[in-house]
Parts: sequence; C-alpha cells; structure tokens
Amino acid sequence: MRKNATAIILAGGKSSRMGGEDKSLLPVRGIPLIQHIVNQLNQYFDEIIIGANDTVKYDFLGFRIVPDIEKGKGPLMGIYSCLKSSESEVNFVTGCDIPVMNIDLILSMLKISEGFDIVIPLKSKSEYEPLYAVYRKSVIEKAEHILRNGGRKIVELLGVSKVKVVELTDTFCYFNINTRDDYNYFINSIS
Repeated sequence: MRKNATAIILAGGKSSRMGGEDKSLLPVRGIPLIQHIVNQLNQYFDEIIIGANDTVKYDFLGFRIVPDIEKGKGPLMGIYSCLKSSESEVNFVTGCDIPVMNIDLILSMLKISEGFDIVIPLKSKSEYEPLYAVYRKSVIEKAEHILRNGGRKIVELLGVSKVKVVELTDTFCYFNINTRDDYNYFINSIS
C-alpha cells in the first residue's frame, strides 16, 4: 500500500562519534545500513530521496540523490534541500542511522499530518525526534528564512510551524546508531 508521499533519508553527517566510519554503510544482515532502511520504506512511498552531498556514494541504491543547496549548514539544510526537490506535499524524513523503521508509527504520522506543517515524535518530556518526522512542503519558506538568518537548528523550525506531537511509548520505536557500542547493541539485538 503506497502512500502519496516521499521518504527522505538524510545521509550527510560526518559520523564523528563513530570515529569517522560511515554509519550509513555499516553492514546489517549483509547489506549497508542505508539499504536496510530503504528496503523497509520502499513499498510504502511513491518516491525515495537520499539527501547527501556525495552524489556518487549512494548510486548503488538507484534513487535520486539530492545534495544540500549550501554545504555545511547541517540537517536543517538537508531537510530544506530535499523538501524543495520532493515531488510530494507530505514527506517522511529520517536519518541514515536509524535502523528500525516503525512502519505503523510512520503511517500513523502521515495519516494525521493533514492541517499540520510537522508531525514529530516526542521521546521524553523535551526530546523531540526531528529526524524521524513528517514534514509538509509548507515549511520550505520557514526553513529558508531561518537558514538565511544564520539559523541551523531544526528546533527553530518547530517554533514557527504548526506542529503535532506524537508521544512515543515504545523505547525501541526510535533507536539511532551514534557510536560503535550502539551499532554492536543493535546487531546483537537482531541476531
């Protein structure tokens, strides 16, 4: 069941907490992590975009790769650049270091997105998950304004948008790989 929506996978980070090792290419069941994510999302979305400045590295995925309009401006620039390039009004944005795509949660966020600019999970009282959220194209101008004025944080976009918060109850709903220990924990949990 495909949704009239785009999945955007941001893969522009430096993997500094991994000692520079590219998280997106870490093996998960014999394939790169980013391919593992794509495989989970592919059947649900009309379009998949990879947000990355290295436009050759992810050619093997067979999807459009969108570089940042301006490099070095962080994930807000990645979201902005990909939203501008997206063919869909509604977009699910995730990082390339989140190995488990909770499809029920994602579909639920897409379903309730009507009337909101952003639908974002809340992990704890103040811990938003902006790289596992739904963004409408209505945030493009707002993001552009923030970036033009020197802002770089996604949280700044939340302050000027109509936001629907979804509280997470399952801790494994959202797990990302930042360190080698996180990666080992995940690999051991799926063995």
